[in-house]
Amino acid sequence: MASTELPITIPKLKVFLTGGTGYIGGAVLSTLLRSPDFEITTLVRSEAAIETLTSPSSNPKFFTGSTPNCILGSLSDLELLRKIASESDIVVNCASANDLASTQVLIEGLSESDERKKKIFVHTSGTSAFAVWNDGRQGGSPIGDTENLVALMKEMNAQEEYGHRTVTLKALEWSEEKGVKTFVVVPPTIYGQSSALIPRLSVQLPPLIRTAIETKKARYIGSGNAVWSNIHILDLSGLYEIIIRCALSGVAKHGVEGIYFASNGERSWRNLAYGIKDAVESIDGWNGGNVEVQSWSVEDAASIDGVNGLRDAMLAFGSNIITIPIKSLGLGWKPAFTGDAILESIHKDAQIIWSELNETRNKKE
Repeated sequence: MASTELPITIPKLKVFLTGGTGYIGGAVLSTLLRSPDFEITTLVRSEAAIETLTSPSSNPKFFTGSTPNCILGSLSDLELLRKIASESDIVVNCASANDLASTQVLIEGLSESDERKKKIFVHTSGTSAFAVWNDGRQGGSPIGDTENLVALMKEMNAQEEYGHRTVTLKALEWSEEKGVKTFVVVPPTIYGQSSALIPRLSVQLPPLIRTAIETKKARYIGSGNAVWSNIHILDLSGLYEIIIRCALSGVAKHGVEGIYFASNGERSWRNLAYGIKDAVESIDGWNGGNVEVQSWSVEDAASIDGVNGLRDAMLAFGSNIITIPIKSLGLGWKPAFTGDAILESIHKDAQIIWSELNETRNKKE
């Protein structure tokens, strides 16, 4: 006799992701969509992006039966953010490390959700929050994510307020007040190509690559001996999923102890400049001859496209920050990309940027 018992179905957890069309958020979205455990909603700013993210015909190789729910809006739509967060178990904020108002309403929305909801907030910051400017020279010591990073951010903010630090500190404060479990992911220089539904280049290295193509000079600030840690975008997106799963199981620490570094290697800016030189000279179709490697001033670095002023140039291209992801590794995170992977990525980015510049040039002619 056939059983009349109905199969047990476990409802999917509702995840709200901001920045789903960006470099980090797009990679995280692609990673989470592969899981049968999550129902993903993401915020997008255009109808064209919605079409790309939801149409199997646009990106058939990425779709395995799960597509995101797309909501048209931006970080300035605060009441919309609050509403979606209040209906979610988990909010993953990849859109901005510096937007205070949206961070606040996302946390408040989670706190207002049904008591059965998980109330997990994953916030994206960056290691520039801990970077030390030293005129392009090497300086400072590696720091691990088991140190008192909240005290360090407060100390640094007392000397100079910085958006990454301010928003992270307020997020931790608000989440403690509201009963939300907050986890902060802190990536360094990010590189590489992901399987994001809308491909993007990283933020930090492409301006230097583009400048090298346009000027035939690969640059570094000062002596170029300042060092940053780095991470491949695929390793980073994998960490988000691990943190979410460990948060659900209660393994991952949250709040002031819930700050997680994401790094797997480091390079000096001088070393990267030589990598950029080699990448540009190896571009298929490059006819610009040799690329020189030169030092330049932070003022000159601040003037290139993609850099937002003097402090941005100081932190992005001439400061020191080497991080040790002790807690991240302790959760079982196993980054796979290391060694020359960043140099291989620079080669790929250089070819893409070269093609984009040529396309723009041809349109103008």
